[in-house]
Amino acid sequence: MKIGTIIKEKRTKSGLTQEDLAKKLHVSRSTISNWEINRNYPDIKLIVNISNILEIPLKELLQEESDIVNRLSEDTIIRKKISKRNKILYFLIFILLIILLSVVIYFSNINDISNKKEIVGAYISNEKLYIKTDLPIYKSIGGYYMDVNNNTLEVSLFTKFSFKHNEKISIPITELPITKEKLKEIKAITFIYNGHIYKTISLE
Repeated sequence: MKIGTIIKEKRTKSGLTQEDLAKKLHVSRSTISNWEINRNYPDIKLIVNISNILEIPLKELLQEESDIVNRLSEDTIIRKKISKRNKILYFLIFILLIILLSVVIYFSNINDISNKKEIVGAYISNEKLYIKTDLPIYKSIGGYYMDVNNNTLEVSLFTKFSFKHNEKISIPITELPITKEKLKEIKAITFIYNGHIYKTISLE
């Protein structure tokens, strides 16, 4: 016997109208009607409620030969297939995003520092040049090129991909293109990108 027929018989015997049962189950009257003519079926949660309200054993509602069991079984198989397919899809999307992020980070990494906001400060102390930057977490100072123009030290910085996130460097006098005596005469430090000065720090 189909589940809709069982519901209709038990509802009628209980003296409930379709409207009465609909209110108890918090569904519309047309929903009850559709069940009873076997147009569609209630979901498993509603089946439990129907069992309690109409005092129908779940075994009777879910007997092996009923259509509802077959439908629930098919739905479970379909859900499992969809779930597996979605997991694979999410994994592939995740991998793709990782690859895209890596490419963006790599190509953004090969340029010299050219944003004045990324240079926090610079000064000379104890015969060393100190430079402090503010870089993204995936970048560190990778190297530098320096020159001297009159009393100005010109600096070009470039970055490297690194989660060590080194934002501060100290360069001893031995690595600077200037003598110890001339170092004392430096009045400013300029930061250069492609031949253009984007930030100047005065030492006076």
